[in-house]
Amino acid sequence: MDLNIFKKITNRLGNNDVQNFLQEIKNSMENSHNKKNEIGILEKIQTENKVSIGTKNYMDNQMDCILLDYANETLEKGELYFVIEKLKEDDKYVIYKYENGTDSVLKLSKDVFPENIEVNSAFRMEEDKYVLDIEATLELEKRINEMAKRLIQEQTDALEEYRKEGHLYRVSENINGSVFLWDITDKPKEEIEEIDFPKELLDNATEGKIFEYTAGEYRLKQ
Repeated sequence: MDLNIFKKITNRLGNNDVQNFLQEIKNSMENSHNKKNEIGILEKIQTENKVSIGTKNYMDNQMDCILLDYANETLEKGELYFVIEKLKEDDKYVIYKYENGTDSVLKLSKDVFPENIEVNSAFRMEEDKYVLDIEATLELEKRINEMAKRLIQEQTDALEEYRKEGHLYRVSENINGSVFLWDITDKPKEEIEEIDFPKELLDNATEGKIFEYTAGEYRLKQ
């Protein structure tokens, strides 16, 4: 849901209508969360897209920045909590917390907060109770998705620029199928992780091997 549309709608409604509208949104979100959403926003995006190690690490860092920035923007609403992920090994949840200018990461059992708070939920402490913050949840989801989309596009653009017809590439590393290449034709300052390296050539992509990029694909130089 677009948060700007959400704000425009509420601005046009009377107080009673706003309360009814918010309750409907809350009920809808609660029903959605009750489907046991246990996959983090960023994890889902990274699973559904080919993401390099560098891009993944940068995404993780940028998500931390988004949470910190939003917490600072909404200080008047009190401390902010955000459920990042559910740990498989001990059935606990990883929670981002911002309070009094300091952020931290906690591990909490599900039984300490209400049933409608799941992974990807933002919540606050109100009257000694944890309460789902609908507006914060929607806004953070929007910002994280926009950030991830931007970085994936930047990754695509960088790869397209690095792949050049007829150029030779030497394998620097092959880390569990993540192949790092250095353009020995242009000799740039940096290597690049090729996320679309042919699976059938992975066994040949050992350190020092040379590949030529031609007709839109890599070919092993004999």
